[in-house]
Parts: sequence; C-alpha cells; structure tokens
Amino acid sequence: MDVAKLVFDSIDKVFDKRLNKSYHIEGSNNVVITKDVLYSDSDIKTCKMDCYYVPKHTGLYPVLLYIHGGGFVAGDKEYRKALCTWYAVDGLFVVNVNYGLSPDCHYPTPITHLVAALNWIVKFAKILRLDLDKIIVGGDSAGAYYAAMLATICNNQELQKVFKVKPRATFAATILNCGLYDIDMAINNRMVLDVNKKIFASYTGCNEDDFENYKYKDYYSPIKHLDENFPPSFFAYSKRDIFCKGQTELLIGTLEHHDVYYESYHTISAIRNHCFSLDWSSRESKEANALIKDFVQKVINGTLPKKISETPIKIREHERLYNRITNFTFPKDDH
Repeated sequence: MDVAKLVFDSIDKVFDKRLNKSYHIEGSNNVVITKDVLYSDSDIKTCKMDCYYVPKHTGLYPVLLYIHGGGFVAGDKEYRKALCTWYAVDGLFVVNVNYGLSPDCHYPTPITHLVAALNWIVKFAKILRLDLDKIIVGGDSAGAYYAAMLATICNNQELQKVFKVKPRATFAATILNCGLYDIDMAINNRMVLDVNKKIFASYTGCNEDDFENYKYKDYYSPIKHLDENFPPSFFAYSKRDIFCKGQTELLIGTLEHHDVYYESYHTISAIRNHCFSLDWSSRESKEANALIKDFVQKVINGTLPKKISETPIKIREHERLYNRITNFTFPKDDH
C-alpha cells in the first residue's frame, strides 16, 4: 500500500469513533439519510453521495455540498456522517459526496466528478425544493482544496474550458477547513519521506521530478485564479498545521486583495492541529463550530456580507474584534 494512503486511511479509522460515534447531536433523530445516490454514470462505483435533511412541509432548503478530505488518496463520505447530520439539523439539505481518488483517478477527473455533483443538485432542485441561491460548498483538508477550486471554476470560464466542465450554478458561500490552495507551495514544502511529492505524483500521474512540465500546472491552484467573484468564506485553520501550514493565511490575503468577505477561527496549538474542528469535544472545536453555525445562519437568512468594503463599519469592527477574541490557543487540554 502507498505510504500516503496508509497514513490517511489510518487517520480516518483511528478517529472514526471519536468523530462519528461518540458524539450525540441534538435533533439527529429527525434527520433522514438517503445513502449512495448515484450522481453521475461516468463512474458508477465512485460517483455516489449521501443526502441528509430534516423533512419539512413548506419552504426551500439551503444546500451544503460537502467534500471529505483524505490527502487526495484516501477518505470516504462515511467518515463525515456526524458532521453532515449536524449541518442538517440546522436546516440544510446536505449532499455528502464521494469523488475519484488517486492513483485510480488522476487530476482533473475529481473536478469533473464534483461539477457533476453540483449539477445533480441543480437538476433535482425543483423536486427536492432546493434553494439554488443558497448553495454552500465546504470541505476539509483535500476536500477544502476541492471546495475552493470548485467555487473558483464556477466563476471562471477559462478554467471551465481547460477542465471541460460546465457548472450550472454558483455558490453563496464556502466553509474551508484546513485546506491547501497553492499546490506548488505544497509540493515544495519539506515533509517526512517526501510524502507531499509522492501524493502529488499519484494525484497528477506525473513524475516527482517533472512537476514543472505538468499539463495543468498553471491551472490547479485556486489561489492563482480566484477573483472578486469568489463567494464569502469561513476558514477554520491551524497556524501550526502539519500538512497545510501557511496555506489559509495565503488565501485570506488574496481574498482581502479582492475585497471578498470572510470570517475565520484559528489555533496555534500543536495539539489542536489539522482539521481540529472535526473533533467535537475540545474547547477550540466548540468555539470554531459555534462560529461556523453562525456563519451558516447568515447564509440561510440572507444577511451574509459579500464584500469587506460594503460591510457596515460597526459590523466589520465587531467581526474583527470577535476574531481577535477567538483566535487564541487554550494552553491546557481541558479533558
């Protein structure tokens, strides 16, 4: 088995009980789950998703398209059951999607899968009463990369031509958890056993020493193509991330340059590290998830700002103050 796949498979299996089976979500008994819905016949084994929602008699559902992580080589929607249930309890129709993993699927095949998942939402919006003006895309780790890439592609016709895709909707917001957004930066970082280079060799189908000549090198980093049309975003991240250090800060700086509204929460703790908010029990995860829930409610209520400059000064100052208060590390584990 590939070293990277072994690492990320092990992470999912070791933490599965903690993230999915040991945490009770109030209201979860009301959530209906429809499993293994086929969203594209291009790969009937891979292109499946689970839908989570609380039945209601009237009104439209805001939507969350959620993309799991796993270092591009591993992961499964099954490991995000609790998270998707949590979002559904808050009123979202959650689409928890699987997509092609390397080395079986090379880039940009996963992109075509995820665009197909988005287009499935559009196709069945009327039947399922989905609000196409309130679609959020979210993900963790590699899933956050894909979420950012998908949000970028939806507003970029050049990328649509390069990847030969045609998204039929755009996103109202993104929720990005400890992702990577500059692939070149990720490749050039030093990691034990050069795991990062091995991952991207598997991901691209390109030799580790030949990334400079890779066909999609100029197109595979969302940070290099997003603009002022990128949706308002929430970031949860770690300043000491063992896999994606510095990536979110880089994306935040780019959004500020384009005047795109965002909210964020970060830690600098070595313990509360990569994708810390998926661990329900820590104080940091509770703080981050409370802010995410508030962010989602702004999308649902139609009150989420789009631009930093258009945000009322009082609200902007409140958000900055709130971030200063919450962006800290708890020095001790409170278990």
